[in-house]
Amino acid sequence: MIYLLRFIFAPRIRELYDVKLITLNKCEKFLNLNGILKGKINEKIIKDNYEKVLILANLIKECTVTLSLIISKLASYSRQNSLAAALREIDKI
Repeated sequence: MIYLLRFIFAPRIRELYDVKLITLNKCEKFLNLNGILKGKINEKIIKDNYEKVLILANLIKECTVTLSLIISKLASYSRQNSLAAALREIDKI
């Protein structure tokens, strides 16, 4: 979401040896990194909901809706919301 809003974010990663990385797809080039590769990103759910994610990012950027309202709405669904799942997958990147 930070990328979509065009913010610059460069966190300091503490204890890099404990960090698990996520890949977009299994790649044979990185066999020596198997110890730190945790899994892969679900690209399908991102592609299926990308238009909704862009609309949401635009609403936040234009201050049409507050972030707290969006979070409360996404958290209120009893079942897993596809938009919330897509945002979680994008957050892994």
